[in-house]
Amino acid sequence: EVCRDKCDAVLPLVRLLLHHHKLVPFVAAVAELDLRDTQEANTIFRGNSLATRCVDEMMKIVGKHYLKVTLKPVIDEVCYPAETSLGKLSPLWYSLLDRRSCFSSVVGITQENLRYYVDKVFREIVRSSISCPTLMCDVFYSLRHLAAKRFPNDPHVQYSAVSSFVFLRFFAVAVVSPHTFHLRPHHPDAQTSRTLTLISKAIQTLGSWGSLTKSKLSSFKETFMCEFFKTFQEEKFTESVKKFLDDVSSTESKEPSGVSEPVHLKEG
Repeated sequence: EVCRDKCDAVLPLVRLLLHHHKLVPFVAAVAELDLRDTQEANTIFRGNSLATRCVDEMMKIVGKHYLKVTLKPVIDEVCYPAETSLGKLSPLWYSLLDRRSCFSSVVGITQENLRYYVDKVFREIVRSSISCPTLMCDVFYSLRHLAAKRFPNDPHVQYSAVSSFVFLRFFAVAVVSPHTFHLRPHHPDAQTSRTLTLISKAIQTLGSWGSLTKSKLSSFKETFMCEFFKTFQEEKFTESVKKFLDDVSSTESKEPSGVSEPVHLKEG
């Protein structure tokens, strides 16, 4: 109501509330207002509201070191494939993507490359809960319980409320734009960007609570994506996501995660 553009207000507001240790109750309050206007559980926290923007900025500030220890090694591996035995995905793979064609036995090795990268990023994420900052866990805990209260008949909404932030708006965005999260010094080249985009899309899909059902697979326009995600139709992936979301939305005290960095709230 005060600012025409939420972007102008959100960052200083988040920094101020972080400084006074009032961010969690504030986010809970604006998220509750946001949920009043949410009619369907599958659209929860998908918009660009004050609540979602505040959580986005909080994750960028508080989760900077968390992203670094979780994703930087594998992002470096994707950006410097010559140091690994895999190499980048071949140009033939990208031409197939542009034509939206199905997999061919000729590109089986590139499918395995993508599977390797997705598997590695996914594995690093789901085992990283011990490194998740306590403040992020407290916010996710509030969002989870507000969502369950708003949609009491939907057992999945408490997980999608958290995954919509930590997977879709945090990890997936950092994978596709590592330079904006200080995981890389500059924008990657076009071919590497395409690889990172594919990995990001896969992480978004795997991070969505619930198994990769036939109906969800049929929603992909590209046949090759359906074929690719069939390799992830195992209960272990769903259970890994569920356990990770449980861990990062818990208020139980965690063991110290080792090296940490101070949060820089103001300059000058």
